Amino acid sequence: MFFRLEHNCIYVSDMKRTLAFYEKAVDLKLLRQKSSETIEVAFIGNEESSQQVEIIREIGRNKPYDHGDNSVHFALRTDDIEAAKARHTEMGCFSYDVPEFGVYYIKDPDGYLIEIMPVRK
Repeated sequence: MFFRLEHNCIYVSDMKRTLAFYEKAVDLKLLRQKSSETIEVAFIGNEESSQQVEIIREIGRNKPYDHGDNSVHFALRTDDIEAAKARHTEMGCFSYDVPEFGVYYIKDPDGYLIEIMPVRK
């Protein structure tokens, strides 16, 4: 028996805006998309990892999601953290640095945190 992590899930208010953000900010592209009368679902990812992010938009929801006090996030590694930080600063999504760990965080349009980590050598 084994367990393999397949995806994380986030709920968003605007699917088109979210897909554009993740492609521009962290090179995650749309892999597949489906919808019903009540929800729209998309999976994003890239060739660097088999893990994906599932994005769900509840059709008809008109208020933002409450993230609470808990800082749930997911992390991405990059081979050029300085160039990544420059991109995120220019995009206006840079949130904060954690220099003692060599990482920083960005926020997506719905306020989700994404940790950006360097490749460890």
